[in-house]
Order: sequence, then C-alpha cells, then structure tokens
Amino acid sequence: MHLSTVVAGALALAPLSSAHFLFPHLMLNGVKTAPYEYVREHDFGFMPHNNDWINSPDFRCNEGSWNHRRDPKTAQVTAGKDTVGFNLHLDFGIYHPGPVTIYLSKAPGDVRDYDGSGDWFKVYQLGTMTPWNGTDQGWLTRDKKNFQFRLPAEIPAGQYLMRIEQMSVHPPYRQKEWYVQCAHLNIASNYNGRAPGPTIRFPGGYNINDAAIQLDSWAQPPPTFAPMPGPKQWPN
Repeated sequence: MHLSTVVAGALALAPLSSAHFLFPHLMLNGVKTAPYEYVREHDFGFMPHNNDWINSPDFRCNEGSWNHRRDPKTAQVTAGKDTVGFNLHLDFGIYHPGPVTIYLSKAPGDVRDYDGSGDWFKVYQLGTMTPWNGTDQGWLTRDKKNFQFRLPAEIPAGQYLMRIEQMSVHPPYRQKEWYVQCAHLNIASNYNGRAPGPTIRFPGGYNINDAAIQLDSWAQPPPTFAPMPGPKQWPN
C-alpha cells in the first residue's frame, strides 16, 4: 500500500487546519490523472521543510522520492501543444501565501533512473497581484488547487523531471516552508535551437540571502513587492 493512501485516509478524518499539502496528481490537458500515476511519491508526508533544506539533495524531488523513482509511469507529451501541471491532494486549494514555480530537468536517459542532479530551467511561475498590498489575499496562488501551463515549443525532445515548488512565506523571521514534488515526462519536440536557460542546480541554485527567501511577510509597513525565487522563466 502506498504511504500516500494511509496518510490521505488519516487526513480525511483529521482536522484540516494545518493546511499542509502534496502534489500527487499530474494535470494533462486539463485532466487530473490518478495520484502518483505520473508523479514520484516521497516519504515526508504532508509536512513542509524549512530553509535549511535548500542545501540538501532532497530539495530536488523531496525526501525519499528516490525510493519511488520506478513506480510512476512517464507521461507522453508534445512541446508547444500539450498542457501540463500539478493538482493538490483531495482537491485542496493552497492556503499558505507564497509563490509557485515549476522547473524541468532533462534526464540523460530513462527518467526513472534520474536523480535530478543536472540542470533545471523554470517554465512556470505564479506570484502576487501587481501592485501588491502585502496581504495574503494578494497572492495569486491562494486557494488554487492546480497549476497548469502549455509546454513551450522551445524545449528539446527527451525525458524530463518536472518539479513543482511552493514556498510558503507566512512563518516569521524570514523563515519559509517548502513543498516540492516531481513528475515524469517524455517530451516529443522538433526544437533544435539554443538550450533552455538560465539554468540552476539543486542544491546550489538557491541561497539563503536570495531576495525571495529574505522576504519578510511580517514587516511593517507591509512589503509591496515579492521577488520570485530562482532564475528567469524560459523562454521569456
């Protein structure tokens, strides 16, 4: 039995005030696929990690995900055509304020044997309204249960890890909570232009002093700008 099945069952019977979450569903052309059908499970349950985690290899796809690397199928998709993304467990909406970003990293071969140690480029991000008044309600991610985007045409063919990350900014003292999960994609493409970029690696791509991580959502007066974590989005 999947750990997720046990946890989900317990969660359904427990108070949901903690608002912690998972991303077990791949969204494929608007359809929510079965839990962990294309997504790597991990062993950390619903709990978030703190800022120290950005320096761990587990920051790639979450703690224990390597144990489940051969469980999910690999979704067959086409660059420039198909829409992909993630859906939260039990159709929850994100309650904690903070940005959502999605990255891709090309596997050297079978994505089921890839640990995510290569280069990652960002293909999706969602932050705050513009202008932002510093409130939780100003985050465009709030109460959303899925995050979808059309795969850019400018992606070379191959098998990829697709990684979603939500950085919750509500803890005080510039501490953050991190929720991460990865899915398996096999991308068909005719693109042969320049390589996607800029790229980063996990760990190493984020620094505790990055402006996004240093955002103090408890500051007075409230902040009016929330930087996005990571590099610029590809292709624009």
